[in-house]
Amino acid sequence: MTRDPARRGAPVERYGFLDAPEGRQRRGLRINEAFVEFAGIDLGTARILDVGCSAGIIAEQMAQAAGVVVGVDRDIESLIHAARPERRALFAAASGDRLPFAEASFDAVVCNHVYEHVPDPRALMREVHRVLRPEGACYFAGGHTLQIIEPHHRLPFLSWLPRGFADALMRGSGRGVRYDEHFLPPWRLRTLFAPFARVDFISPRMLRSPERYGFPGIARWRPITMPLLAVAGGAIARAAPTWIYMLRKANAEQGPRLRAARDAKTQR
Repeated sequence: MTRDPARRGAPVERYGFLDAPEGRQRRGLRINEAFVEFAGIDLGTARILDVGCSAGIIAEQMAQAAGVVVGVDRDIESLIHAARPERRALFAAASGDRLPFAEASFDAVVCNHVYEHVPDPRALMREVHRVLRPEGACYFAGGHTLQIIEPHHRLPFLSWLPRGFADALMRGSGRGVRYDEHFLPPWRLRTLFAPFARVDFISPRMLRSPERYGFPGIARWRPITMPLLAVAGGAIARAAPTWIYMLRKANAEQGPRLRAARDAKTQR
């Protein structure tokens, strides 16, 4: 999900990917493959929501195989790029923490590098959970505070710094007046997933199939990378700047039991 550029300064190459969309197109294919492999989603009939769709390249790539794809973003400038008449995907202006959809509206939701942009990421994930059907799936990809290169502004150690130092680095580098993204420490990332019945860290399995999931760098160096991933795939995936999860909503019978268990734990 992108933010108003007037408030934060434009990140590096804000719309440069429009001239070279291949990376985001690969990501759309990756997400579709992950829904099939790790959640058993029937793409041909699936209703999929892409939260924080930006200019819509990922949503449109997903829409080539999915039944219905809806992309939402609160950045109107991004949606102008996204909502072109020839596109199969649908687009709407909305904030991820206040989605304008009824409960159980979607079979799958994409939350791809979004949580750091919203004021309350836990509210975001509660909304994602709310609009999913029972047994629906959320593809969640996100960074954390200890990533070496901050992905939005391409500055080293930016997300490690106290907010005042990060703002000063933004100004000194000419990347903006302040650092608005709010990543969580890696040990707190799973706290976002409390509403979900099942949480699977799928990064290692995706990295071990680089051609299928669109990781050309890993595929290019397969004789070196594959033995390493076979032995230490989990550790290598944890060292990556992006962690990828498949989150599953409980079925109709499990839901009330899980809520009762969470309520009891909260009261203790």
